[in-house]
Amino acid sequence: MYIDTHCHLNFSKFDEDRAMVIGNATKAGVKKFINPGDDIKTSISAATLAGRYPGIIFSSVGIHPYNAGEKIAQTDVIRILTKQTIAIGECGLDYHPYKGFSAIGKKDEQIQLFDMQLRIALERNLPVIIHSREAFGDIFNVLDQLPSLPKGVFHCFSGGLEDIRNIIDRGFYIGLDGNATYSKQLAMVIPSIPLTRLLLETDSPYLPPEGHRGERSEPKYIPLIAKTIATLHQVSQVQVEKTTTANAVTLFSI
Repeated sequence: MYIDTHCHLNFSKFDEDRAMVIGNATKAGVKKFINPGDDIKTSISAATLAGRYPGIIFSSVGIHPYNAGEKIAQTDVIRILTKQTIAIGECGLDYHPYKGFSAIGKKDEQIQLFDMQLRIALERNLPVIIHSREAFGDIFNVLDQLPSLPKGVFHCFSGGLEDIRNIIDRGFYIGLDGNATYSKQLAMVIPSIPLTRLLLETDSPYLPPEGHRGERSEPKYIPLIAKTIATLHQVSQVQVEKTTTANAVTLFSI
């Protein structure tokens, strides 16, 4: 059994065929799905979707760094937590310009929003799903100023060897997505990530793997990511499947 530890099945791109997408993933061996929110609205819809698929889809409550600057209080996040919430996120820092978003201009607001969610994770004893793009240094600085470190995963890893060491040293997992199947940079560093620290994710509907680029990504592509990791680690795909699934169960208690 595989687990897609990061997909957005509640997004509108799945409105017309969501049940079929879940069914196709199940046929491919992907039996559980973690659906993170990226703002208040999508966190609520993720929880609603998880309620329709108990024990299959699990939800996480989070505010993406691109929403920094909006009036979001700790109480806004806490009020939408449910008994079914298994994590906080996705949250983090993103300094890459996107559709007119001034990342550097919102740096302080991003850090404040990230820190707030990390502290909620600590208070609620929940793991955190971290989004980090072009911001590893500040991510580690924020984490190191906390009274203690939460458990968690660096979602959609895109860093280098030093970032891997910093992540592992702090006890976090590393999530790999469809871009692992074609990124030459990731191909060089993935062998340095211990299998015991790896999670599989698609970030559906984004980041489809090689052979499907330009299409909508779906959780059924998780085995393709596992195959790439197995090749790079020179182990069997079954070993990648078993280890990453055990990692997900351990981190998210599912």
